[in-house]
Amino acid sequence: MAALLVSFLSVQQAQAATFYLTQSNTLADGVNYAQIDVTENGGNLDFIVQALNPANWSIDKFFFNLDVNNITVSGLPASWSFDNSSQNVSQFGVFSDSADANKGNQSLFTLAFTVDGVNNLSLANLVANSSGWIFAAHQKCQSKVGDCQGIADITSHYIAGPGQVSNVPVPAAVWLFGSALAGLGGVTRRKRA
Repeated sequence: MAALLVSFLSVQQAQAATFYLTQSNTLADGVNYAQIDVTENGGNLDFIVQALNPANWSIDKFFFNLDVNNITVSGLPASWSFDNSSQNVSQFGVFSDSADANKGNQSLFTLAFTVDGVNNLSLANLVANSSGWIFAAHQKCQSKVGDCQGIADITSHYIAGPGQVSNVPVPAAVWLFGSALAGLGGVTRRKRA
């Protein structure tokens, strides 16, 4: 019974976090321009990056900061590439890694990819750069010039996100079930004694 309890408690739901890019080098700050969902998955980090605002604006570059070397990226669309050289993002400092659309017309409203490292990666490997940002992106308008949500003469901008917004821990039901198993184990021992 104790072995079952230990094995059950060692199986935990992957940790996940949601971040928002709310700062812009051109438009108003405090707007959720993009959402980033990051999930730990067997030592890898799965990313889903979604453009939120303004409507008709997509992502053609995504920058992130990891404190590890020798990472690989998989799952990028064929038209995108991974770059691990340090890159300066307008007003948001230098980021260690990025995913880039090779051509401007390959921008996406949703970008998904996986980062793998030599060592197991976790959310703790996502760190702020020297300017205090973990993520940044470049958004561009997909509509005709002049139809970018009424934003005159602005067809693209850089955005960045501060810190973690929410973390999804091991579900409470797992701990409740685990404590019930522990209680049953205790009852069984008392009956045998």
